[in-house]
Amino acid sequence: MAPQPELDHGEDAPLHAEQATGRGRVTGRRVQRTVNFDQEVLDRARAAAAHLATHAPEAGVRSLADIVNPAVAERVAELEERFNSGQPFEPVFRLPVGRPREWPGT
Repeated sequence: MAPQPELDHGEDAPLHAEQATGRGRVTGRRVQRTVNFDQEVLDRARAAAAHLATHAPEAGVRSLADIVNPAVAERVAELEERFNSGQPFEPVFRLPVGRPREWPGT
């Protein structure tokens, strides 16, 4: 079996075909990423995180990440169920920059 290429997952690293998808990603650690939110959603989430961290420790929310991570996990699980027979999608280390110009079939 050929050795696997060492993968560079940095945001500025060039994307090579062998790096686009694959297995072996480390789980359980937090990584920082830039994501665009609708301003109203972000404002509400920040307010909730700040209030709950200060006034309701029983909510288990100490940061914005404590709201975002479970929400994203729930949505991804819904998408896996609906579009991938309940199985995780093939891992992708980096997404292409920008949006697709058109959806297929439109």
